[in-house]
Amino acid sequence: MAPPATALRCSMSLARLRTPYTLAMNTSGDPHIYDFDVALSYAGEDRSYVQSLANLLRERGIRVFYDEYMQAELWGSDLYVVLDEVYRNRARYTVAFVSRHYVSKPWTHHERQSAQARALVERDPYFLPVRLDDSELPGLRPTVGYIDARSTSEDQLAALIEQKLATSPGVLSTSTPKLRVPRTPDQERELLAQRPYGWEYMLYAGMIWQRIQRLETKWHDHEMGYARRSGKHLTDIDATEAISNILSDIESHTDTMNSIFNERFMELAFGAPGEPGDPTRIEHLAIRFVGIYEDLMDQAAQIRGLGVSDELKRLFELAAQLTNQPLSEIREFANLLLVEFDALPELLETGEPIEKELMINLTVDRQAVSTYSEELRKVRRRMLRRR
Repeated sequence: MAPPATALRCSMSLARLRTPYTLAMNTSGDPHIYDFDVALSYAGEDRSYVQSLANLLRERGIRVFYDEYMQAELWGSDLYVVLDEVYRNRARYTVAFVSRHYVSKPWTHHERQSAQARALVERDPYFLPVRLDDSELPGLRPTVGYIDARSTSEDQLAALIEQKLATSPGVLSTSTPKLRVPRTPDQERELLAQRPYGWEYMLYAGMIWQRIQRLETKWHDHEMGYARRSGKHLTDIDATEAISNILSDIESHTDTMNSIFNERFMELAFGAPGEPGDPTRIEHLAIRFVGIYEDLMDQAAQIRGLGVSDELKRLFELAAQLTNQPLSEIREFANLLLVEFDALPELLETGEPIEKELMINLTVDRQAVSTYSEELRKVRRRMLRRR
């Protein structure tokens, strides 16, 4: 049987996007113009507390530098340089969450040094410490005032930061960070709130990427050939009949993929030229796309989880491996979407029409099919000789 193969043309015409997208962040270092009200400096072990506070500050309209809000901007950057610029120049205040973890980490040490370098040239307080435990912060005078988070609620701390900002000099930059493919639900909401040109494609790429990331444990299980035992045992005859349909089962996934990339449904989701897209339909397409990816992994896991005789174990493992190539092709396509649409803001700045046609080819490796088919023939010959 020839391996199933289909060429799926994901044609995303962006010719309608001609308006320049010029929302670059200010990095001039001007001490009176800031990109952020506060930059939060913390150790990873304290993320849960800091994330909750960051969300509260955002709800109050405070511009916060918090790394999870800036993943796209930080991705691929020299973090040593970028973080030095943020904590030294681009925020009105740095709020540091001091704990035993904070004082021992090299990255928080770097952030603190940058913030304290700024504090040396400021007449007013700039470095605002928040105590999470009794740890002493090297280089900080014991007479510097702290806020103790153990006796101050998150709401109270957010209000104190807001009060501090109300009396501080300087203004926020009017520029806005470029929105890119969202890596978090918060970034999705920000993208949908602003809806810059091309948001439909960035949203789609982000929804796919996030959903695939949530399945990484399942993918790692697939890579190592691990599957839980189902408790179901098959006789050799039943097992051979069941596994002989594996190629047609995989082919059915490619048929489903074709329906997802139906031209009419794509236009309903992304919008006709000159019309906005529909985020609900975009999400639906992303869910269905990643659903095929998960179904293929589940199919391999179900094969590996069946109880069969030792004589058939190799056949069943070869059958499970037939899903490897289509799974890899789906992952590569998701990464292609991420890269292509992360670059969209810069492409839009040129003012030139943009045309993209992205393609995914779902195939089964021919050598894998040949090896599996030969093993299936051997099994059938052995079973015939026993009759």
